[in-house]
Amino acid sequence: MREVGRLIALSLALLFATASAAEEATPTTADAEANVPSYIHDIQPLFNKRCVACHGCLGSPCNLKLSSFRGLERGGFGKNPYSNHLNAYARTDMDVVKTTEEWRKRGFFPVLSRGGSREENLSRSMLTQVIEAGAKHNTPGFSRKALMPLYAKRYEHRCPATPEALSQQIDTNPAIGMPFGLTALAGKDIETLRDWVAANAPGPTDAEKRKEDMVADPKAVRAWEDFFNADDKRSQLVSRYIFDHLYLSMIVLEESPGDYFRLVRSTTPPGDASQNPPAHVDVIDTPFPYTNPYKYAGVDRFYYRLQKVTTPRVQKNHFVWKLSNADIERLQKLFLAHDWGKHIHLDGKHDAPWDLGNPFKVYEAIPVEARYRFLLENSELIVSGITYGPVCLGQTATYAVKDQFWVFFVDPKYDVSVRDPKLGLQTWDTFMDRSLFGNDAYEQAYGAALEKLRPKGYTIDAVWNGDKTNDNAWLTVLRHESNVSVMKGRQGGIPRTLWLMDYSGFERIYYDTVANFEYWSGDIPKLETLIFFNYLRQEFEDNFLLLLPEGERQKYRDEWTQGLGQVALALEPFAGEEQPTQVKTSARDPIVSLVEDLQEHMGETVSGPPDLLNPHVKPKVSLDDPITSYDEWVAAASLLTQTRTYKFPRFLPSVIILRLNDPEGHARVYSLIANRVYETQDTILFQNGEKLPHLYTMSIYPTIVGGFPNYFLEMDLAQSGDFLRRLRDVQTLRDWNRLRDRYGILRNSPRFWETYDWFTNWNEKHRGIYAGYLDLSYYDLFDSVY
Repeated sequence: MREVGRLIALSLALLFATASAAEEATPTTADAEANVPSYIHDIQPLFNKRCVACHGCLGSPCNLKLSSFRGLERGGFGKNPYSNHLNAYARTDMDVVKTTEEWRKRGFFPVLSRGGSREENLSRSMLTQVIEAGAKHNTPGFSRKALMPLYAKRYEHRCPATPEALSQQIDTNPAIGMPFGLTALAGKDIETLRDWVAANAPGPTDAEKRKEDMVADPKAVRAWEDFFNADDKRSQLVSRYIFDHLYLSMIVLEESPGDYFRLVRSTTPPGDASQNPPAHVDVIDTPFPYTNPYKYAGVDRFYYRLQKVTTPRVQKNHFVWKLSNADIERLQKLFLAHDWGKHIHLDGKHDAPWDLGNPFKVYEAIPVEARYRFLLENSELIVSGITYGPVCLGQTATYAVKDQFWVFFVDPKYDVSVRDPKLGLQTWDTFMDRSLFGNDAYEQAYGAALEKLRPKGYTIDAVWNGDKTNDNAWLTVLRHESNVSVMKGRQGGIPRTLWLMDYSGFERIYYDTVANFEYWSGDIPKLETLIFFNYLRQEFEDNFLLLLPEGERQKYRDEWTQGLGQVALALEPFAGEEQPTQVKTSARDPIVSLVEDLQEHMGETVSGPPDLLNPHVKPKVSLDDPITSYDEWVAAASLLTQTRTYKFPRFLPSVIILRLNDPEGHARVYSLIANRVYETQDTILFQNGEKLPHLYTMSIYPTIVGGFPNYFLEMDLAQSGDFLRRLRDVQTLRDWNRLRDRYGILRNSPRFWETYDWFTNWNEKHRGIYAGYLDLSYYDLFDSVY
């Protein structure tokens, strides 16, 4: 759901413009001197560790992607993807067109100069211009305040299109050197880039590309492609359904370790099962996952393929679908083992329609319980797609998301949208009608179905518990201003709000924010997405309140949405408001009582172990006690989490990642997350006047959370008590800044890149396939931002 937002993108919006010298064909390594740096072994690794932090995904600054040679060759684009605009921009997915020439026709400009002398290539290359400007002006200790004028105008910026224009900008404001607002590259790295650019910037050889495309187990890849390309009509519809929902996911196959894949649609078929690298994939990159690939590509047959991903992983949009060959049998059993009904016809005029973003109509033939169980068993992936999306950054879209909440799901046996899929409505169109009237009609129908099918209300068994084995049954969702994190299990302490999602609501929110989302559109469609998300968020909060006694529901509804949100609340029906409940809760604290019941209902395999960092009942320890072990640190730190007793949470940035060292030379990592509260999420202006800082809290997690750290902190265990006491005593922004400066690594620190590399390595070592490069767009932002 990563809607385009107002981001610090400018960062790199000032980047790489073009060479006005004629652009020539990319030279091969054979044309270059033997001592020229290798793109595969020298240049791309340098981009990975220093550039993809901001230039690694769709919508990166200047639309310059440095995660591959193709992206570098494509170059930059003058339009700011994060500016306000009513008209749609052209799509910029890497596979929209196939050649650099086609990208030039769409307005992309080169960022390298080739074909001249060594000096000409260097002087007319935007890459070397901005890197050398950074080397000159961003030496350790550079002025962080010099960046503020650029940050303030980040939404107005348009990328320069000539080296002369960029040179003028550098002369006017030297702070635009790269890496933007960060300590300059090491001298050795700069020389490597210079030598490569001077030698006409040769790309990877055919042999190198072939080696990159090889997979560990081509037979495992072919097994999945055979599953997705089965010939029978039912299998084809199931493949469409899976693709619609997981096309953004990164696939990892247990039998092909070390490889990452995307599920794509291709004009080319799979080759021989033993062929390595696998047969060429010619991606059909349609605007929507449900766009007709036959018509779009002009083909009579298309194929689902697992395309190996050779670009670096960036954590901000990296979520993994981990599979083994055994999962093929599981999916066949889920979708195909049972008869779909005698009334189902999938031939001729009864074929499921293409080009329609309505899963209820398109996939009506697939048994609804099978569809829902697929969503449930992969809920973290589906919700990650909703909250992460394909673009680099998002801001306005995330305004509709509250800072911390838990997500539960209605069990299929109790879900009225499974038992009566149409909810008594005349048409499936109502399900995806994003207007106020359409949503009202849906809510009225859902409430009537509850009254008819669940007249006694829900029991605790109505909440899906994953059979006490599937940890997708309990999710934690966190908003960090303009980006969102999703995790499995009960994490972060009891949140202020909670969701209970049902099948029809799950599909509605996914198609609204992912499958139907047009990142390239103007502002109006994005605003419609935001409004509909607000409707859905309210629906899921209301669903959860149905577990509470009738007399408690409105109190929490009013508490969770205040101020101007009350106007919207009055317009949004509370489906099932008068339904009874069979769940018994404590009158003293119904939410805590209900959470305890849910914990017992789920079990620790689903919820995870007790959260000692964010307990509801605090341990009997003192912050004045010395801290000599990690267990003592956890106990002491827990005194400051999920409490409104102190002022410090209102001064915290969204995400702090802490390295805590012990005397034996080991270290653990913790994330300190700010949980902010607003009166309402129903206005995109809420951040300017709807804050409720007295309700802010902090949660701590024993790992890296999120893809956009605001600060790295480092300290020894022996210092951690001092840090906690000083944090407890923070009363003002100045107090926080002093504490930050004491333990933090600022963006102009000589240790910045050393620290970033350490966290990158820790992430890879401890989080494995789930790790990616952290984005630095929001790192060490200015105090006025907070």
